[in-house]
Amino acid sequence: MLKAGSGTVTMDLGTQGSAKGSFTMKDGKMEQSMEMGIQGQTLQIVSTGGIIYMKGLPGSSKPWVKIDPKGTDPMSKMFAGLTGDMGDPRQLATALKGSKATVVSSSADEKVYDVTIDPTALLGGSTATASPSVAPVKARYTLDSQDRPTKMTVDSQGQTINIVFSDWGKPVTITVPPADQVGTFQLPTS
Repeated sequence: MLKAGSGTVTMDLGTQGSAKGSFTMKDGKMEQSMEMGIQGQTLQIVSTGGIIYMKGLPGSSKPWVKIDPKGTDPMSKMFAGLTGDMGDPRQLATALKGSKATVVSSSADEKVYDVTIDPTALLGGSTATASPSVAPVKARYTLDSQDRPTKMTVDSQGQTINIVFSDWGKPVTITVPPADQVGTFQLPTS
């Protein structure tokens, strides 16, 4: 992923919706632009330089909302954990440490693995933040001949999520929304 530098992704999130977008690696961190369809609504997300911009949120004074891990507005405080390390693909590798992978198939073109992931590892290893009733997450990873992910299927809590990666190494430009279109989320007052 780091070597390829860029690519595209499409996600089928089961009953939760779908998403598509592109990403590029900059200084070892992932920057991305995504469009998500969730329950009939379209949400656009741009993540760059540790900042997340979201378009399509009700209650925003401007089309785009800025989420800054150092921000003092309610939205930045609520989503501060999504910025920073979440854009670093090495975090998934850290979460997978200690997981057992089983080779399902292997050829010159691709390798397919089944992995069972401890959900507490995905939450930073804190058992206090994970519900004790959350079952392990089962995933199937397909890697190409250069060890880049091409497909990932995740089964968790009765949902199946399919993620397809493609266009490895093709140029991608992530554009920050214009400053005059960016505001902060305002909580409704009654």
